[in-house]
Amino acid sequence: MSDKLEQVEQDITKIYQGLKLMMKKSCLTFLLILLCTSSPGFGAPSITGPWRFELQSTYGTIPFIIDFKQIESDYSGVLKNGKEEIPLPDILVQDGGIEIPLQAYEISLQLQPPKDGKMTGFLVRHNKDPKVRIPVVATQGATKRFPGDRTKPTIDLNGRWAVSMVDDQNKKEAGVIVFEQTGPDLHGSILTPTGDYRYFEGYVSGAVFEAASFDGVYNYLLKGRVTKGKLAATILSSYKTKIVGVKDNAATLPDAYKQTTVEALNFSYPDATGKLISLKDERFTNKPVVIQFFGSWCPNCIDETNFLSPWYAENKQRGVEIVALAFERSLSEADAWRQVRKTQQRLKITYPILLVGATADAKPKDKIPGIKNFISFPTTVFLNKKHEVVKVHAGFNGPSTGHFFETWKREFNETVNDLLK
Repeated sequence: MSDKLEQVEQDITKIYQGLKLMMKKSCLTFLLILLCTSSPGFGAPSITGPWRFELQSTYGTIPFIIDFKQIESDYSGVLKNGKEEIPLPDILVQDGGIEIPLQAYEISLQLQPPKDGKMTGFLVRHNKDPKVRIPVVATQGATKRFPGDRTKPTIDLNGRWAVSMVDDQNKKEAGVIVFEQTGPDLHGSILTPTGDYRYFEGYVSGAVFEAASFDGVYNYLLKGRVTKGKLAATILSSYKTKIVGVKDNAATLPDAYKQTTVEALNFSYPDATGKLISLKDERFTNKPVVIQFFGSWCPNCIDETNFLSPWYAENKQRGVEIVALAFERSLSEADAWRQVRKTQQRLKITYPILLVGATADAKPKDKIPGIKNFISFPTTVFLNKKHEVVKVHAGFNGPSTGHFFETWKREFNETVNDLLK
């Protein structure tokens, strides 16, 4: 009996081990299915290809195009904003929704999964409390920013226009509009003493025109007409700005070097590693220094940095330094540092960025003694080898402004060359 009992026990053990192995395999299969179905993009409707979005702001519907791509489970996109294309990496696609970070800003598009070739959601500003949500809708496969038939243009917008601008608060400002018109196709930008509105794209039909700009922050619709040589237009977004003007190919802005003054610059603030940086450091001894008042939330600052970052990489061996003084508009210091590091990495910035202000409450005049009439981010200060202030340039008109941008680059290089003598 004992031998038989022992054999029975061995048989039971084999059966138990077999069942145990089967259970392990079943659990592993179930776990793999669970993991796959919860992974980004698995089972989610496809979003690849072009989509036409409409941002439904308070006063105008602002169209823009994003072209999505998918490689395995990774999604990316290209935001087509007139003559610029903005890469959109790190897009998260899940069954429950889609999140699209917009550049290095604290802003994203949060969308419901597509249904019948449509998507709905919001443009979300994460650095506001409460968060600001602006509705968006999107249509799959649409590639034209402004679809529809047009009549033959009866106006020629090409060139510069000297304009006067008045916002909702009745604040007046002189500006310049630069237009490039080819048949019904329209591109251009609006320049002000504090910076440009970046890239507009649109159309001309008869005597009217319409154009839009969208980069996540500078989101505008421009609508207007020309009657008897006089331009009348409105910028529509969360507010309205009325514009009137006339064509003037000699139109210019107030001298950017006479708007803001800085008596002297003395500072000591931490960089992204936590190290305190000041002009007394050995790396700055007997070197001219370019100081950039900067914010990662500021598109004009990003445009200037897209010039300064590669310029510094090519010219630092000549004995010139750049320091960015960052004034962030985050909700906390931790958020501000995250923005600084993200921007530094994305734009490949190798000169120090010092965090001077973390929230919108921090003002340059309160943090840096000796500044008068600070009007704009960015503002660029040129120091000689003794670190005396030589020039202060308020505002920035970037690559969308053509001649004005080329003039700024030439003046920048001339100033640095003089300081290196």
